[in-house]
Amino acid sequence: MLNRHFLRAKVLQLLYAFQINDCSDTDGHKKKLIDSFRYLVDLQTYLFSALMEFHSIAYDKIDDNKQKMLPTTEDLNPNLKFIENEFFKKLFEDKNLTERVKKLKINWSEEKDLFKNIFKRFIESDSYKKHMSSSMTDFASERLIVVQLFKNYLISNEQFFDMLCEKKLEWESDYDVIAQNALKYLKEYDGKSDIELDESFDIEFITGLFLNTINNDEYFKELIDGRIQNWDLDRIALMDVIIIKMGLAELIYCPEIPVNVTLNEYVELAKEFSTQKSKLFVNGLLDKLMVDLRAKGKIKKIEILEADQEEEDILI
Repeated sequence: MLNRHFLRAKVLQLLYAFQINDCSDTDGHKKKLIDSFRYLVDLQTYLFSALMEFHSIAYDKIDDNKQKMLPTTEDLNPNLKFIENEFFKKLFEDKNLTERVKKLKINWSEEKDLFKNIFKRFIESDSYKKHMSSSMTDFASERLIVVQLFKNYLISNEQFFDMLCEKKLEWESDYDVIAQNALKYLKEYDGKSDIELDESFDIEFITGLFLNTINNDEYFKELIDGRIQNWDLDRIALMDVIIIKMGLAELIYCPEIPVNVTLNEYVELAKEFSTQKSKLFVNGLLDKLMVDLRAKGKIKKIEILEADQEEEDILI
């Protein structure tokens, strides 16, 4: 599951687009919001599919070596450990993954040279050579070498990153989170069940945050106006205003999220998406507005275990 900081950031981006474009089409922007999360599943599928492409390249390399005019003994009797890797076998047998790849019509033929260059660097590595010379054939060791390929040579490759972002521009801001999510999944994948492509984003949270921010726009504007002295709301950075309104929506309409978590999260969003001074402005104003809302009985939080509060910082 994707952590809530990432979910908030995506909602913030769509709210910003809503404000600077057609503010009347709430349903249309809500659909764009949900679609933006579903596209993350596509990105995850592309990453797994790219990993599987290296198995095909390894197989082709062995076949090409056998076709040489003067093949060596090693060419004719190659080490098959990598292409017989049980972890790869599980990926290719995975129905969820293969059906998703087929649905997206993923084809890496135009990127073949890029994959060959990445694979060349990989097979020159000490980790690959050690694996190929080892007699160990257990699932854990076969998973480890595939994970090392994925982590150290594929998702860290800038050309691969650029190529994926050309397919969908918004993946540029999503790539790191989804790549790390996919890496974590591969490290824990036991091959006993189909890969669960991550469609488990909290749709109730993101749509609620989006709609509650929009539907209470005038009310939140009044609250902010009442707390800024000698300032015209129009002079405040639009991104700061949206962040504060989102924070107010979460304080009021998300009773399961502790106040301190909300305040910290929106200060972080200000640091990440707005101006250098926005952190202090958002922190100070949200803190004052929180006091006002509490005094009016608008903030009602449910009791939760302390351990549950930590979920904000965890990628499940």
